[in-house]
Amino acid sequence: MIERILKPHYLFRPSQGARRLLRWAFPSPPGPVLLTLPWGLPIEVDTREDIGRAIWSLGLYDLAVSETLWRLLAPGDLSVDAGANIGYMTSIMALRTGPSGSVLAFEPHPEVFRRLTENVLRFHRYPSLAAIETSPLALGEKNGPCYLDCGEYFATNQGTARITNRESSIPVEMTTLDHMLRDRTAALVKIDVEGGEPQVLAGAANALGEGRIRSLVYEAYASERQPLAEILMGYGYRVFALGRDLRRLILSEPDAPPYLPAFETPNFLATRDSDAVLARLAPQGWRVLGSHQP
Repeated sequence: MIERILKPHYLFRPSQGARRLLRWAFPSPPGPVLLTLPWGLPIEVDTREDIGRAIWSLGLYDLAVSETLWRLLAPGDLSVDAGANIGYMTSIMALRTGPSGSVLAFEPHPEVFRRLTENVLRFHRYPSLAAIETSPLALGEKNGPCYLDCGEYFATNQGTARITNRESSIPVEMTTLDHMLRDRTAALVKIDVEGGEPQVLAGAANALGEGRIRSLVYEAYASERQPLAEILMGYGYRVFALGRDLRRLILSEPDAPPYLPAFETPNFLATRDSDAVLARLAPQGWRVLGSHQP
């Protein structure tokens, strides 16, 4: 693909390209570093792991998902970040929904949750953001204790921890999205829980059935695509593979892999209002890469 040579992160935000060249010429030791996101919010990342390294080099992480959140959320919305990690996607949600909105951010891993709360404290210095409620709970199909397995790649990607039945793993508490939402409506729910997506959807059966989740963005690899799409279509959602090229988002049928560069993970979009969503996502360009002030 053309992105081997030219990336939209640099084409539409030349200052990030200049930063990348400087960091290549004068590298700093790997580890925690405080950066400023394209939308003006500070975030501490660890350049030794995948998400931190991507933000350090490209300015953001997962362009297709970032742009989708940016375009679909509006002031006053309630949004949910399931698998919030260090708060990168949470920051987009909080800025886009504004002081009249709210964000529920869930991250069950104790050390990653600590980093999330520290970043959220940095975000809270800006009065133009939504209220962010952080929770160390895992989202799933029940309320009660469970276990978190970090796996062998956790040191390089701290988003790989997943729920397991192995009692030798990290004990955490689980809750359901139905319990946390109660009778509220979420404009958008982002789910990145390393294979636990079916359980999160099972725990949101009431909200999904009543149409109180307007849209969902979720990660799904090849074996997970069809089962997750069938669950959501059964609730009345239309599902799209969420891809992109150099200049725009590309939405395709859910049985096809997203059109993406090899380094980006496959994500899907499910919505109850496909006409409005398609209209918002159709224009070319990357609004998330523009100049913004929090």
